Amino acid sequence: MFYNWNLIGHEKELALLERDIRSGSTSHAYLFVGPKKIGKFRVARSFATILQCPDNYCKKCPTCIQIEKHGHPDTIEFKDTGETLKIESVRTLIERLSLTSQSNYKIVLMESIDRLTLDAANALLKILEEPPPKTLFILTAESLRRVLPTIVSRVRRITFTMPPQEKVKTALDTMFPEIDSELRANALFLSQGRSGHAIQLLQNPEALQELLDMYRHIQFLDENASIATRMNTVQDLVKEKETNKLETFLPLCAHYFRQKMLSTKNSAVQLKTIAILKQLDSITELMQRNVNTRLLLEHFMLSL
Repeated sequence: MFYNWNLIGHEKELALLERDIRSGSTSHAYLFVGPKKIGKFRVARSFATILQCPDNYCKKCPTCIQIEKHGHPDTIEFKDTGETLKIESVRTLIERLSLTSQSNYKIVLMESIDRLTLDAANALLKILEEPPPKTLFILTAESLRRVLPTIVSRVRRITFTMPPQEKVKTALDTMFPEIDSELRANALFLSQGRSGHAIQLLQNPEALQELLDMYRHIQFLDENASIATRMNTVQDLVKEKETNKLETFLPLCAHYFRQKMLSTKNSAVQLKTIAILKQLDSITELMQRNVNTRLLLEHFMLSL
């Protein structure tokens, strides 16, 4: 690599970006697609820094420092907060893009465009179709299923895959030698090999313990819990302030049942587990269509 990206894995994806940079053929819009928390947005920010830095990605100049601290006036970030991105955000973006640039580019970093409302997606599409001069978009999404095909057709798409588990483990051992090996193993397991998530967990022991407790609770719900306990869990999950908890719970359920399926040779258990995994996929899809969350979760709990 010509640049020091300081990332775990993604060598092929980074090589493509470096080729674009060094050949002077950068696209006006990129879409990084792949699983959550594997470093897509970090790559996007590093890519933006390389393009904006006056000293070849020095990581020391005011430009590099401002972008790293999310304070660069011509590098505009939209981070995923767990909420849908509404048209008001895109309108604000359009206003900011109309201001005079003091940098090499105006760069828009937008995480999880699969969370855009339809109105917001159509507004973004119009900007992509007729972008202002010297403007570059770096977008990310977990899946193309909820991204407008017309947006996909107007970007350079780069697919990110999970880095090898052993590579993530080696990186965590190197980065966190002072942390107990069992905790590192728990972070790797609970993050499902997502390097960015594993690092966040090791930097936040309370979050790691909460996730471990949730995984154990899912196991209890599956193996021993009464109907009353399962319904109480539903009550906790659907509380208005527990949205983030629900978004953590469902993928962790899927992780638990995938592990269960892989660890058994009992065909009946495997078939039931496959049905549960399909149901979890369906719940996620139906929630995005505003189907009643409580009813979906209650039906799921009764099927365990």
